[in-house]
Amino acid sequence: MVIRSVALEHVRNHVKTGMECSPDVNILSGRNGSGKTSVLEALSFCAIAKSFVPVPDQAVIQHGEPSCSATVHAMRDVGVPYSVSVGVRNGVRKKISNSLQSSCTPRDIIGEMPIVALSPDHKGITFGGPAERRAFLNGVMAQSSKHFAGLLFEHRRLLKHRNAVLQMIGNGQATVGELDVWTQQYIAVSAEIAERRYEFLREFAPRIASIYTSIGSEQEHVTIAYEPAVISDVAAETMNAAWIAEQYATFAGLVRSREIARETTMFGPHKDDLRMHINGGLVRETASQGQHKSLLIALKIAECELLQERCNERPIVLLDDVFSELDEERSARVLEEIVRMGMQCFVTTTSGKDVVELIARKSIDRQTPIHVSVFHVEQGAVALADQLTYSTREAA
Repeated sequence: MVIRSVALEHVRNHVKTGMECSPDVNILSGRNGSGKTSVLEALSFCAIAKSFVPVPDQAVIQHGEPSCSATVHAMRDVGVPYSVSVGVRNGVRKKISNSLQSSCTPRDIIGEMPIVALSPDHKGITFGGPAERRAFLNGVMAQSSKHFAGLLFEHRRLLKHRNAVLQMIGNGQATVGELDVWTQQYIAVSAEIAERRYEFLREFAPRIASIYTSIGSEQEHVTIAYEPAVISDVAAETMNAAWIAEQYATFAGLVRSREIARETTMFGPHKDDLRMHINGGLVRETASQGQHKSLLIALKIAECELLQERCNERPIVLLDDVFSELDEERSARVLEEIVRMGMQCFVTTTSGKDVVELIARKSIDRQTPIHVSVFHVEQGAVALADQLTYSTREAA
């Protein structure tokens, strides 16, 4: 996938912005708060129907305006045009349309234009709590599988209804029998999510480990495993949906009274985690700053590779202020890998000159020249500052 143009209206401090995009590298340069990240958020809304940073949808609407919108025109890798438009309004569902439908839901567009985003906010994947790691895993899997995306939406619906019934029981407005009906449906969907996550990681984790070794140290070994919150003694031969459903059903019976008292569901895939280890040490507790950064890069490069394979589209890569977060060597490696794989990327930075110089110094293995557009961003206005072309080293 290659984005040809993006347009945004009333997205944060952008009144009305339009950009014609380079097929390779697009550098958005400007001071902090100028509106660089807002352009990337607009692209994210058109890809996954929400921002790549954890904010409510309404947070992107320009102050004093009732709504905002983003539109992307792109070209699929098979040469077929693709367009998508997303509108956000306070108190109303998002309005989404694309080349195929005039009225879409988020699940209709997720995976159509795959994206991979890396920003300082994403360091929580290795540093933070389980929610950040679940969000990463869900994001990769949802973009690579329409069925899994549907499971996540269904889980959210069933969890909401089950919690509502728990609250109603406490108020005398519902019975335990009604709870059992929702519990059965909830367990079936939850068990399938857990099984699919487990199987996905069995394939995905070795890829991450291999990439980490290539950018980190040959003496460091990375392992990543799925950790269901209420299931112990997990073995490969038992991690199927039927067995997981049995474990959930048993646990549900044990905690029913506590769930009713607390009025909330106490089990399910929304409580699970990923165990990340380097040389046997739990990453969030023992890893160095450099190991955290290298692992995050490995996760994102692996995500790029997998989405390209599963979606049959090169993903769009969003690099938000990563050059201030990573050292020069790691920054160069990220950009080099993305460009080598032929993926279009959008880079935000306070110093576009530094990123241009980094690209100019690299001799990257690919058969076509690298096209770079540099945009200056100031107070929500975007202006093309330069267009450059660099030769490459022909791939063997």
